Amino acid sequence: MKNNDLMTIVTVALTTAVLTVINFWPATLDADDHDTTPTTTIAQPKLVARGIEMALATAHGRTFGAGEEPLLELTAANTTGDPATVSANLALTSSSPSDMMSRVPRLPKALWQQNLPIALQPNETRTFTIPVPVKLPPTSMIAVTLGETHPNEATADANPDAKPVPHRAGLPPGGIVALRFSTAAPVLQTASNK
Repeated sequence: MKNNDLMTIVTVALTTAVLTVINFWPATLDADDHDTTPTTTIAQPKLVARGIEMALATAHGRTFGAGEEPLLELTAANTTGDPATVSANLALTSSSPSDMMSRVPRLPKALWQQNLPIALQPNETRTFTIPVPVKLPPTSMIAVTLGETHPNEATADANPDAKPVPHRAGLPPGGIVALRFSTAAPVLQTASNK
C-alpha cells in the first residue's frame, strides 16, 4: 500500500468522525436553550362532579399485595361557594395477564363496588376512609375507578321501576381510573439473570 493511499484513508476517517461528532453533539440537537429535564412528579387524577373535586389514594400511602384487603382514602373538596352534594361511585377491578398463546386480552373482573353520598358545605374539605372487604387476587393488575353515580342508579332503591343506565362494568360514565397497581410478585435480580 502506498503512502498516498494510507493518507487518503486516514483523512477520510478523521473527517467522517469529526462530522459525526459535530452533528450528534447534544448542543446542536437542542431546539432551544431551555431546561428540558422532565419532571418526576406525576399528577394525581382528580374528578370534579357538581362542584366537588375528588381524589383517591391508598390510606397512608401504603401499597397492597395479594391476599390483602385495601384501605382507601377519598378526599373531597367543595370548590364552590354553595353547599354541594354528589354520589361517588367507587369500583375495584382486577385483570390477570393473558396467556402466552392468546391474542385476546382478558377482560377486567369486577371485585367490589360502592356508592358514597357526599354532602359538603361551601369551601369544605373532608377525607373519607373506605375499607374494601375483598382480598386482592395474586398476579393481577388492580384498578380503582371513581365516578359520579347516575341519578337513575342512585334512586333505584327508592324506585324499583327505574331502569339503570347501562355502562361498561367497572368504569362509570364520565369516571376516571384513580388508582392502578399490581399484585404480581417482583422479579428479583440475581447474578444469573443480569
